[in-house]
Amino acid sequence: MNAWLSWRPDAGLALFLRAVLRRAKHMSLTVFSLVGCAAVVTALALWLLPAWRGSIAAKLMPLVSAAVQAGPARLLSGQPFPPFAIGHQREEELRNGEPVSLGASASDDDSARKLTGGLSLAVSPNGLDPRTLPTVSTLASAISSQRVVADARDDRVLVSDREQNLVANFIARRYHVAQDPVSELVKAAFDTGREVGLDPLLLLSVMAIESGFNPYAESGVGAQGLMQVMSKVHSDKFQYFGGSHAALEPLANIKVGALVLKDCIARGGSVAGGLRFYVGSTAQDDGGYGAKVLAERSRLRDVARGRNVPIITPPAPVQPAPKQVVASASPSNSGSGEKRVHATLDGAPAITAPAKSAPQASDHNNTDDADAQTKHVASAEFGA
Repeated sequence: MNAWLSWRPDAGLALFLRAVLRRAKHMSLTVFSLVGCAAVVTALALWLLPAWRGSIAAKLMPLVSAAVQAGPARLLSGQPFPPFAIGHQREEELRNGEPVSLGASASDDDSARKLTGGLSLAVSPNGLDPRTLPTVSTLASAISSQRVVADARDDRVLVSDREQNLVANFIARRYHVAQDPVSELVKAAFDTGREVGLDPLLLLSVMAIESGFNPYAESGVGAQGLMQVMSKVHSDKFQYFGGSHAALEPLANIKVGALVLKDCIARGGSVAGGLRFYVGSTAQDDGGYGAKVLAERSRLRDVARGRNVPIITPPAPVQPAPKQVVASASPSNSGSGEKRVHATLDGAPAITAPAKSAPQASDHNNTDDADAQTKHVASAEFGA
């Protein structure tokens, strides 16, 4: 015990350990500094170059999605883990000649990957998770924002959760839809508006007028989804989401519809002109479609600001044009005592009709002159 207590370490060994620890400290500080600088440079590059950000996300998302799919997301979506003896089960099925089946989870994953172009929807089985869909910022950047009027690029709304909740509650009560999915649609409209460069309330207004927030709506001419996009005409844009069948997927429809609407506004020169192009009207009159969309956006904007907006919009009163009938009896300019009634309608030329006709006594020689005079007076009165 005394020997153990009297033991002292070698001074040279202590100096060596101290030097090693000091060098390791300086090396760790240098490595952390380099890693921090690299992270800052990478973040700035991804922020300034959205194309790089989209390509890197497209490459990393399948790996992240596969990792999540193999872990807790399968349990959260109600899909149990595959059995541990899957290899033995496959051998027995192959030996018995039965087809190999991985259960409902595999089929769901395959359909989801087809729907999203290879990306899994395991994080959100209902398809309302923006992180599982590819970005369209590259396609949106091809349309110059300078050609889009400032009124269509207003992004100062729906910034807070309170505004989004107010708008979602109003939409749910006005259009008789469930509030939870509508809340996801409001968030998706806000994210897509920021991504494309459009007012999210304008996107929600188009959804309200086009489909009434029915993601499975389809018109007689083939327009589908929330924003009633012509999937056959814009099939090239839906290829980013797996094909034209993605038009019935809510987020894909919102993204493609936002791209189409931005292009229409850029070509139309105004929000009203863009809406006229969006609805497919070749004339100046769009049948009141643009007025309906802009009125709905005005209501949603008031709701987001906390104002009390009625759910049911009262119809505009119809004021019929007044019609006045003025009847006056005036003697004829002729000396026969004939009377005529002058009836006048607003917006119509004056019409005179003879009240009664009295035979005129004339000589046989003046009969032709009298008939000619009568025809001339009648033609002057009736505008013939």
